[in-house]
Amino acid sequence: MTQAGDFGATGDGQTDDTDALQHAIDEGVGELVLPRGDYRITRPLTVNLAQCGRTSIRGESGTCRILMQAPGPAILLKGTHSTTADPNSFRPEEWTHERMPQVRDLEILGQHPEADGIRIEGVVQPTINGVLLRQLRHGIHITGRARNVLISNCHIYHNTGVGIFLDAVNLHQTIISDSHISYCRLGGIRIEK
Repeated sequence: MTQAGDFGATGDGQTDDTDALQHAIDEGVGELVLPRGDYRITRPLTVNLAQCGRTSIRGESGTCRILMQAPGPAILLKGTHSTTADPNSFRPEEWTHERMPQVRDLEILGQHPEADGIRIEGVVQPTINGVLLRQLRHGIHITGRARNVLISNCHIYHNTGVGIFLDAVNLHQTIISDSHISYCRLGGIRIEK
């Protein structure tokens, strides 16, 4: 477990914490913990699982807020899965490096008209739990191939786009449970293409 402050993130709501948080993710720290505070970011935090390995981003008991002040997702979970859900189709490196990235116990607040919360691309077993996503365009945007997606105990509220947007997806066993999804202008859960 690594604290965001170990890489220079301040969480003071004024400092641009993007570089510090991205540095922590790129170092492959495993679990990145964001203590109470407001973490201002000005570009997406990219979790490239093939490079950084198994990764989790966790706020301390919901007391952390990420302020997304740019277009695109605050957090991009990016994997390389491109086959079916058949267990024999998975490459060993998907299990050793890419499986089950987690985002939990934090808030993402949009401060740009094209800011999104979390985007998931080609990821195996992404797990989103206890996250508040508000004043964004899309709360959670899933595209391409994703396998065994779990979204639970989230508040996805007051967004201009879609709460959970399944966009041109090839999915297997997506489970959305025990979540409050409302006041999303283009729909709570929407599937296109």
